[in-house]
Amino acid sequence: MTKGVYLSNIDNETQFVNSHNMDVAKKDKILAAALDVFVRYGYKRVTMNDIAEAAGISRPALYLVFESKEDIFKSVYEHWVKGTLYEIESKIGSLKTPEEKLRAAFELWTVLPFERMRTSSEVAELLECTFGFAQDSVDRGYRSFEKMIVPVLKSHSKFQSAKPRVSAEKTAHVLSGAVRGFKIIAKDVPEIRSLIKDLLILLLDDQAFL
Repeated sequence: MTKGVYLSNIDNETQFVNSHNMDVAKKDKILAAALDVFVRYGYKRVTMNDIAEAAGISRPALYLVFESKEDIFKSVYEHWVKGTLYEIESKIGSLKTPEEKLRAAFELWTVLPFERMRTSSEVAELLECTFGFAQDSVDRGYRSFEKMIVPVLKSHSKFQSAKPRVSAEKTAHVLSGAVRGFKIIAKDVPEIRSLIKDLLILLLDDQAFL
């Protein structure tokens, strides 16, 4: 698989602005620090001063880059999306079958974040924030993920016919929508991993109902 085959789509969907011409490495440090304090303390309890201290900069310097805590939270999420998509592309490039690639993609996109979030006592509040003011960022992230797995789906024999009953694009949308729900209903990591495995079988295996 050619490196970078999906990434032209990713940057068109996600917004990663180098605010005020700030050095990228320094901005990444702020976002990493913000992610750490959000996971440890939740969203509501964290202040701009907390984030500035964690990043090792002054509060006025932080406001030169981000207008608000909401802006930081959305940027943290978008930064995670871009990094995760790069990681997925790198991982699936070494795998052979569509099934292997899809399982690896969902492991990185869904299972590992689910596992990490369950270690935080602030998980409920973080999820509330993510599906509130950051909804546009979340939707863009999932659209980018869908675009990434479409070529993988198209390489599956189920989509090799001239007119598949359901397009790879629609299948990608069903998959991404389903795993969003799985993160809500799954009790633990084994369950969400099992749900994803069963979903892939249902959608890709023509013998699933025989």
